[in-house]
Amino acid sequence: MEDHDSPVAEAVSRAAHGSWLYSRLPPWFLDTLSDKHKEALHQAVTDPSWGRHLVNIRISAPIFRRRYYITVVGGEEKRTAERRAHDRHHYPLRTVANIFFFVGLATAFYAAALVALALFSAVIEF
Repeated sequence: MEDHDSPVAEAVSRAAHGSWLYSRLPPWFLDTLSDKHKEALHQAVTDPSWGRHLVNIRISAPIFRRRYYITVVGGEEKRTAERRAHDRHHYPLRTVANIFFFVGLATAFYAAALVALALFSAVIEF
C-alpha cells in the first residue's frame, strides 16, 4: 500500500488538479497509477524544454463573427527524422486551406505595397 500522505503524493495531487492532462483522464485510470507514475506523467507534461522557441508569435483575430488564430514558431529543429517524415505525411503543406492562406497573405502584402507606393509617389510630386 502506498503512502498517500507523503509530500510527493501531495505535490503530485496538487499538480494533477491543475493539469489539463489529468483533467482529461478518467478518475478510475488515475486511481490505478502509483505516485511514481503520476510524477513521471507530470514531468513529461510540464517539461519546458520542448516549448522554448526562438520565434513564438501567436495572433488571434475576430473575422466574420468567429475568432481565428495564427501561430508562428521557429527555432532549432529537435524532432527526429522519423517524426519529421510522419509530420510531413500527416500535415502536408500543400492543402487548399494553406494555398488560400498564402494567396491571401501575398495579396495583402502587395495591396499594402501598392498603397505605400501610391502614398510615396504622391509625396514626391510635391
